[in-house]
Amino acid sequence: MSRTGFLWLRKSIFAKFSLSFISVGLVPLLILSYFSLNTFSSYLERHTINNFEQMLLFAGKNVDDLVHKYNEMTKLMYAYSVDGKYLQLGEAIIDQSFNKDIRLTATVDDFLKNVLYTDTHMKNTMFVFPDGSYQAANKEGKLFDSSYAYPPEEWKQQLYRNRKELAIFPTHPEDYYVGSRNLVMTFGRNLIDIQSTGKRDQDLVGSLYIDVSVSAFDEIFQQLLLNPQDAVYLTDEQGNILYASNKEMIGTTYQGKPSKDYIHLSHPLSRAGWNVVGEVYQDEMFSKIKQIKNTIASVIALCIASLVAVAIWFSRRFSYPIRSIMKQMTLVESGKFDSSVEVRTSDEIGMLARGFNRMTNRLQSYIDEVYVAQIKQKHAELHALKSQIRPHYLYNTLEVIRMSAVANDDNEVADMILSLSHQLKYVLDYGQESVALLEEKANLEQYFRLMQFRYGEHRLAMDLRMEGDVLGCLVPKLSLQPLVENAIYHGIMPKSGKGTIRIIAEKGHAGQLLITVDDDGVGMTADKLELLRGRLSGQVPGDGGGGGIGVKNVHDRIVALYGQEFGIGISSTPLIGTSVRMIIPYMKEVDSDD
Repeated sequence: MSRTGFLWLRKSIFAKFSLSFISVGLVPLLILSYFSLNTFSSYLERHTINNFEQMLLFAGKNVDDLVHKYNEMTKLMYAYSVDGKYLQLGEAIIDQSFNKDIRLTATVDDFLKNVLYTDTHMKNTMFVFPDGSYQAANKEGKLFDSSYAYPPEEWKQQLYRNRKELAIFPTHPEDYYVGSRNLVMTFGRNLIDIQSTGKRDQDLVGSLYIDVSVSAFDEIFQQLLLNPQDAVYLTDEQGNILYASNKEMIGTTYQGKPSKDYIHLSHPLSRAGWNVVGEVYQDEMFSKIKQIKNTIASVIALCIASLVAVAIWFSRRFSYPIRSIMKQMTLVESGKFDSSVEVRTSDEIGMLARGFNRMTNRLQSYIDEVYVAQIKQKHAELHALKSQIRPHYLYNTLEVIRMSAVANDDNEVADMILSLSHQLKYVLDYGQESVALLEEKANLEQYFRLMQFRYGEHRLAMDLRMEGDVLGCLVPKLSLQPLVENAIYHGIMPKSGKGTIRIIAEKGHAGQLLITVDDDGVGMTADKLELLRGRLSGQVPGDGGGGGIGVKNVHDRIVALYGQEFGIGISSTPLIGTSVRMIIPYMKEVDSDD
């Protein structure tokens, strides 16, 4: 807080009461709201994340069950009987192959179709014999590509390594069917002759492959209710994506998104060795929480606003009588002593109001008796001082005009008389005691023009430095001309050659206006300077002889108008020049009535 703010807080009882109410009610409310809101939002965030974890666990369990179901389907080869003659499919295939039975094709085809239609998501079934021949069945009447090397070599190698186990092959397109790009996952299992005691390769009856559509996983993972930027993946042990909510990611290697924007959750599957991975975009997951937080924050803000409004209302109601007294005190300070405060209560503030009214009544009576008389006396003194300087000024001016007319005998006299008429109008106007510096400057220019007519431009020059806001400041009327006159007659004229008078007006410290009149004339000796300073201070009596009457009158007028701290200051150096400084209050023209 700035220094001005601290001063306002110290001086304003309204500010103190408002700050007290707000501190007592608002600060605890803010602290409680902050911790409560953070605790509540943290709980909701944890709860939301836990819910998503539970959904991933549930999805993982369903995937496990799905894998278990297709594992059991592949085992149907060992429980499938053919025509009541063969107890197992393997036995029928071995026998019919050995006997070159034409029913072998029908036997395998019946089994493949039987398996194919046991599940809605199963798209294709394929049985591959040890010699590489195969039989296939599908639901959509697709044409198998005979040029395709089925099954791929890596599938055969995987089944060879795990002869009695289920083999799962990652999601892939149905390239082995003409024109088909459906994504399927293939489950494979070898059919082993369990009665054979032969070598490893001789007991293999064939291999069953079933293609399952990714729609089987869609039904599982669509229950997660993902947001547009969320994602869920099913990956194998090597990190290959078997299934993804974004189908374009299937078949690629999983790489997590930046953790600062996403929450990563993973759940391993017990049967298949896979992982269910969820990536949740935090802003979308917590959007509902943010809405709740914003609603709570709005309610808290409304409570805070209500508290502040009540505090301000109570403080204003309490401080209104005091401010009313302060307002009337300001009027009394401006001179309106007939002001009074309305007394509404009988408490301490009411007693203060009644005391203020008694004080103004007594002040009014004192002013009528003493102050008015003093003001009248001071105005009489000011008019007397002005009466002394005006005849002296007119006499000197007319003398200059006379001497110029005698010496030149030309039209310059007309111009000089015109300048004189302006000056007479300015000097003889008794309506104002103070004028704007701009008006005083205009009168000074008229006077200096007369001086240049009298002595010539080769002898006199004036440098005026008055700009900006200072031209609107109030100065005593006819205060600069006597100073310039003294500079001409006592400074410039006694020396040979051209002289310059420089007049500078500027704003000083502590609300002062400084006007300096410098000349480069003959200057004054130390004794003469001390004598003139003594006359200005009143310590040395003077009857007007020896010069300085104009400066003395200006100084006395300034002291009478503004007080002892203002007036005229003089400094001088022989053969260098003299500097006269006038110090008056810095007041704008709009303040002239005051």
